Amino acid sequence: MRRRVASAAKPNPAHFALAKLENTLQECLFVCTQNVDNLHEQGGSRNIVHMHGELFKSRCDSCSGPPFDDMNLYEPPTEVPRCRCGGRIRPHICWFGELPFELDRIYRALDQCTLFVAVGTSGVVEPAASFVAHVAGHPRTIYVGPEEPANASAFTECYSGKAGEVLPNLFGSLGECHTR
Repeated sequence: MRRRVASAAKPNPAHFALAKLENTLQECLFVCTQNVDNLHEQGGSRNIVHMHGELFKSRCDSCSGPPFDDMNLYEPPTEVPRCRCGGRIRPHICWFGELPFELDRIYRALDQCTLFVAVGTSGVVEPAASFVAHVAGHPRTIYVGPEEPANASAFTECYSGKAGEVLPNLFGSLGECHTR
């Protein structure tokens, strides 16, 4: 059901703005998302860390085989697919209570960051809600979203509005600063 819903979604101007910024900043940009959809990739981004996994990938719950692309929109009722090892195939996502993916890589990027931007987060879901506190002391921490997050006081700047309306202008000015 989640795959069917996500497969109908399309990237918005914020996804395209991030892809454009990635093209400009190259390896200087680190994008980490809590979303499990593939809208960043559809928008043109190539280097996204999906800390809660990827809905359009699957993996075995038993063996250590790598995740694989899986666009199947299984129509219920269906049997749970099985791996060659006999284990059950599951979405390559992090359920509540499981550790998010690539936390070491994320914290290394946070330790090196000079500008932190959080987009559309509630500021409640951990560990992502603590990322802004982790980078405290950096010159700029920016929040963009339609509602004030629970951790709004941790940001040096907050921009209220839809990401698709705010980010293209904000990122345009950030890209210009980088190229000067």
